[in-house]
Amino acid sequence: MFRYGHGKWYEVGARFLETLEDELRQLLDKPSSVQLPTWPKGAPNSKQQDSHDEDWYNKRAADQHGYLLFDKKNVVTDKFNGGGLEICDVLGPDNQLICVKKASSSAGTAPLNHLFAQAVTAVETLRSDEAIRKDFLRQVADRTPDHRLLSDFGTLKVVLAILLKDGKDITVDSLFAFAQVSLLQSARRLRAMNADVEVFAIRR
Repeated sequence: MFRYGHGKWYEVGARFLETLEDELRQLLDKPSSVQLPTWPKGAPNSKQQDSHDEDWYNKRAADQHGYLLFDKKNVVTDKFNGGGLEICDVLGPDNQLICVKKASSSAGTAPLNHLFAQAVTAVETLRSDEAIRKDFLRQVADRTPDHRLLSDFGTLKVVLAILLKDGKDITVDSLFAFAQVSLLQSARRLRAMNADVEVFAIRR
């Protein structure tokens, strides 16, 4: 079987594809541990930010009880040459690192690949870099001193919250083949770092 992507044709073995799709279905069928709001088209009123913007959506999601906004609240470290690392967009009440991405079908796999890479880098860095871990936990403690993450850091959950075009379901058929591979590779790496993985379909 051949698949076209990034300007080239690639041959994909039938058995490999079946195995990939079975594993992907298991991941996508998992119940979610978070509740996230819809992402409507157009701004609710002229005084609010455009609801097409991820910044607007992250603030709306974090407005729920027990959820904390971490979008653009970077942890600065020498490891990244003084640059910052965004751990997640929203932190959920049960240690869920929620990473949000709007990915229309016309945009290809690039937005989703960025989302998956962000999640892997965040967990990998939290697990391996004590300075970043302490800084992130300090930010959590400053805002919610009794947050579960402060006493139970070992049970991280990564929630990949995705808005596909028109809020459609996230299924094997709605994801490009390369996005499927990238998602499963990222999920495997995250599980190897003792982080559970969920995929959440944001609705319109």
